[in-house]
Amino acid sequence: LKPPRLTCPAASHSDLSVSKAMARLFAACAATAAALAAVEAGVAFVAPGARAPSVAGRISGSTASHAEESSASTAGWGFAAAGIALGAHAGLAAAMRGRGTAARAEAEKAAPVKKYVESVADARLFETVYLQYTSEYLKGPLYWHEDKLQGALPDYPGEPMIKNGKQTSNVLGNLKSFSSNELAFLAMLFFGIGLYGNLQFLFYDPQWAKVDAGGYFNASYIVESLLLPISFFMHIACYIQRQNGK
Repeated sequence: LKPPRLTCPAASHSDLSVSKAMARLFAACAATAAALAAVEAGVAFVAPGARAPSVAGRISGSTASHAEESSASTAGWGFAAAGIALGAHAGLAAAMRGRGTAARAEAEKAAPVKKYVESVADARLFETVYLQYTSEYLKGPLYWHEDKLQGALPDYPGEPMIKNGKQTSNVLGNLKSFSSNELAFLAMLFFGIGLYGNLQFLFYDPQWAKVDAGGYFNASYIVESLLLPISFFMHIACYIQRQNGK
């Protein structure tokens, strides 16, 4: 018993591509030869004197006519060879191009389809676009709600104060454009100035004793002491901006 003959799909595909390329080459050569024959026949029909010299010319210059016919024949064979070479190159180029196209198509079919995974940038873009769309819709007259009445809604449409259970930057009012680092700097600065004003007013330079003695309060201590509670709110604003990633 003979063992079963194994065939390689890649080899059969390669042989098929080569046979197709040879067939295209032969077809291109035949077309080129036919075109050259047609051109030569047309030239002979339009200008027969160029191909068939007169009887007097043949009698007077047989040697010259023979040389001309030899040169014309040589030129014709040269054109034919050039045409065959061009046709062969064109056929090979077409075959290689077709083979490359087929290989790319097979590679694209064999490539697995990647599943889309939403990235952080895509999620943020969707959230931004969705928020803008809903904000403009809420502002328009097509959406009516009793909370849109004057004084009933704590925040403006498109500027929510609480989102996903967290306070947004809109609760800070005019401070929403400040970053957390800037607010932290202001909190520490106001805390230092306010602590200095209170210590000076109460301990290091007592103002009540000065007033009892008939003097006046130092107004700078009073202004500086007011910055101490403001620093506390700056600290809260810094925390909110830090939670919002700003």
